[in-house]
Amino acid sequence: MLINFTLAPIESIVPWGEPGSHSLHWFGLTYGEYWIQAGEAALFEYSEHARNAGISRYCDYQVVRLHEDLLDMLPYILEPVPEPLVPYISGESAKAWRNAYHAWCDIDDDDTDADRLGAIGDAAVAWSERRRLDSAYLSPSANIAIWSDREHVHIEWDNRDRQYDGKPAWSALLGTYRISRDRFIDETRSFHIRLMDQMAARVDRVVKGGLPSGIHIDLQGLVREHEQRTGLLDSALKLTIPQTDWQRTEEAIGDILAAQGRV
Repeated sequence: MLINFTLAPIESIVPWGEPGSHSLHWFGLTYGEYWIQAGEAALFEYSEHARNAGISRYCDYQVVRLHEDLLDMLPYILEPVPEPLVPYISGESAKAWRNAYHAWCDIDDDDTDADRLGAIGDAAVAWSERRRLDSAYLSPSANIAIWSDREHVHIEWDNRDRQYDGKPAWSALLGTYRISRDRFIDETRSFHIRLMDQMAARVDRVVKGGLPSGIHIDLQGLVREHEQRTGLLDSALKLTIPQTDWQRTEEAIGDILAAQGRV
C-alpha cells in the first residue's frame, strides 16, 4: 500500500482552544500518523535517532492534511513533464538548478524591471513547486517531489539536509520510486476511500455523543463537511489537466542560467 495512516483514538485527541472553551471539528478529528511506503523506503518515517529522542515513528499530524495536499497536486502530477525539463525536477541536477535559481534571486540589480524578473522566476519554477509535496507545517519538513512522464509517476526525496539535533531527521534520506500512472491513481483513490470510510464511522460516533464532555462541536456542520470532503477525489480527477507553457518554462530557465554564465 502506497499511502498509509492510522487515526488516533478520539479520546486521545487534544481539543482546540482553552479550558472552558474546547472545540473540535472534522479536520482535527483526523489526527493520527501517516507515511508513504515508496518501495523499501518509508517517507515521513522519522530516523532511529529522532525516535530514540522520543519522537513517534511516523509523522503525527492531521491525516487529512496529506490528503488535501495530494489532491491539490493531482492535476499537476498527472500532467507529464517533457523530457528536456526532467533534469530540473529530478536528481542531483535538480538540486543544482534550485541552487542556481536561488543565487539568481539574490542578485541585486536596481536597473532591471522587477515585473519582468518576477515573470521569469515564476515561469522557471512554479511548475516544479506545484509538484513538490508541501510539508512546511512540519519541523523539519521533508523534501519530496511527485511528478510524471507519460508512463510513470515518480516519487523522489532528498532529506539529507533535514536534521534533528544535528543528525538526520528522516529514515529515507535520498531515493526515487516509480509506479504506473494508473496505479498511482488507484493508490490515491484507496487512500481517499479508507480515510473517508474511517471518518464516516468517526463522525457517526461523534454525532451519537462520542466526544468527552465539555468539547463543543457543530454536529450539523460536521456531517455537511464530511459529505463535501467525500466527493473531493472525484472533483480532482475531473479537473482539466493543466496546460503548462513548457516553451516559456524552458526559455525562463535559459534566461536565468544565461544570466549566471552557465549556458
